[in-house]
Amino acid sequence: MMTLRDDRCEAPGTSPVETSPVGPTPERRRRDVFRQAGDALRVLGTVQVLRDAGDIGDDEVTAADRWNREYVFATLGVVDRPIQVRDDSVRGDVHTWMLSRGKCAARVSEIRETLGLGAHVRLEMMLGREMSFSAMARHLYPDLSEARARMKVSAQCAFLLEQLAYFYRNAQKKRKT
Repeated sequence: MMTLRDDRCEAPGTSPVETSPVGPTPERRRRDVFRQAGDALRVLGTVQVLRDAGDIGDDEVTAADRWNREYVFATLGVVDRPIQVRDDSVRGDVHTWMLSRGKCAARVSEIRETLGLGAHVRLEMMLGREMSFSAMARHLYPDLSEARARMKVSAQCAFLLEQLAYFYRNAQKKRKT
């Protein structure tokens, strides 16, 4: 039974983080697996699962995070975390915001053109839509057994994140020259 205390909905035996008014909905709590990250609950995503399994390293996690931030900004115009501005910088306006958004969209398009449409679809599913390996497997390989399809998707995602990290490293080298 849920009770209302101090503007929070609390179930007996739950922690305050689980009952935070800005936490996941009960439906999402039943559907996703969460991990504690400081004071917040985070979805245990496919990238973290791959990292915990030792299939990818820090470079791949960083590349996945960067692609996701750029994809969200390019498609929705939303910045996930506050931008740290230097003291000597000039405050931007709507025009600089849209130019930055366009640069992100160009990078996402360049990645799609370089790695291919199949890679882009998997990145969108894995990072943009936060789908599990099982959910991705049902969409990509409906005729295979769930275990085999999930294993294929997991391996493809690990390989794809290695390629993505390599893409960002090369792009950084090109900018320096």
